[in-house]
Amino acid sequence: MRHFPALSLAALATAAWAAVPAEAQAAPSFPSRTCNVRSYGAQASRIFPDTAAFQRAIDDCAGHGGGIVEVPRGEYLIGPIFLASNINLHLAAYSEIFGDSEPSLYKAEASRSAFAGGGNWIALVNIADARNVAITGAGRIDGQGSGWWERWTADSRRSRSNDGTNRPRLVQAFRSSDLLFEGVTLMDSPSFNLVIDGCEKVTVRGMSILAPAHSPNTDAIDPIDTRDMLIENNFIDVGDDVVAIKSSRVDPRHPEAAVENIVIRGNRGRAGRGISIGSGSVGGVRHVLVENNEIRGGMYGIRIKTPRGKGGLVQDVVFRNNRLVDVEVAMVFSSYYETAGFDYPAVEKRLKDQGGFVLGHQIYPPESEPPQQYRPNATPWIRGILVDGLVATADKAGVVIGLPEKPIDGITFRNVRVKAREGLLVRNARIDARGLDIAVTDGQPIRSESGAVVEGRQ
Repeated sequence: MRHFPALSLAALATAAWAAVPAEAQAAPSFPSRTCNVRSYGAQASRIFPDTAAFQRAIDDCAGHGGGIVEVPRGEYLIGPIFLASNINLHLAAYSEIFGDSEPSLYKAEASRSAFAGGGNWIALVNIADARNVAITGAGRIDGQGSGWWERWTADSRRSRSNDGTNRPRLVQAFRSSDLLFEGVTLMDSPSFNLVIDGCEKVTVRGMSILAPAHSPNTDAIDPIDTRDMLIENNFIDVGDDVVAIKSSRVDPRHPEAAVENIVIRGNRGRAGRGISIGSGSVGGVRHVLVENNEIRGGMYGIRIKTPRGKGGLVQDVVFRNNRLVDVEVAMVFSSYYETAGFDYPAVEKRLKDQGGFVLGHQIYPPESEPPQQYRPNATPWIRGILVDGLVATADKAGVVIGLPEKPIDGITFRNVRVKAREGLLVRNARIDARGLDIAVTDGQPIRSESGAVVEGRQ
């Protein structure tokens, strides 16, 4: 990883403004050919699977150069399907695709290994090594996730830990370009709703992505090692991150940042855990613009959360003109991300013996934690972040907590107004607080701990 010279906070803020990405989005186009799934045998019985009919329509349309695979009004039970280049899966108004609940269907056979994600799971709707692909329309894709969530709850109760996301996704795309997702409702995914992994030129626009607040790990949109992506004007109400930008690996083609040029704007989020970068940032993340979004009633508002072992360089990120209403924690900029799990007596004992605290089900060490060795593409390094025009009401303003071996280097606040019960905790970080107005009912607006440098402190 390249090492950068230290810059003033003013210079870092200027760099962040200069790094606002150009318009990053897909521009797919499709032949006028239409392949109606009813013409290929789909019955919409809600009882018998229409998987084979859907796949026949997709394969025949792709084999003749591509076009629109039309899903007319009706309710279609399907197992996993696999889209191809030059295919627009179009869901007409009042159409619904819902996923078969048989777990064995979602394990990848050898012939489908290119579509497999973690745990060898495939999704309900799959894209891999393709270009010029879309899912559009006014219909719905329903993952029937409740059974998966109940099993997760039972497993977590037995183990008293979080077993992660060992479940299929609803829609996922690998190593593809010129992808459009527009208008469709995604709902009740077994885990993450829309995963975009290793892709370029992607637009997600005007969608509704829904899951109950209690549903585990139902991230709405996860760009992973992806570049040139626009996420615009969506309505999101889920049980986990509204958006979670991640980098899981170093990309030799883009050694400075595997994730670059992401625009997230005009979205409305309700329940969930805010707009996030992380937890993984191994290959680097830069040139991200998050603007004109509203998060209402979520656990978090805006976050960068990336831990040792999964960290990398996160830089040139702008949060601009966002509104947070009645969130639990407004802002988190943290080089720690460790779940507290469900063994509450063990957590209480650890805090009693070692110190630290729990915030939003994440556990943080005490400020006396000793530094560890810095390791490129493993140790988190957060620098050059600008928060401008934020208005928030929250229980807690949040935290800015870096590592003793690699402090957070430069978060600039401009025109930021937060009303909260508790203020902002700063540790191992350098921030410019001259544009930060925090009104609290309990304690200090800004609380500094070890390694904190706060310019323009209230």
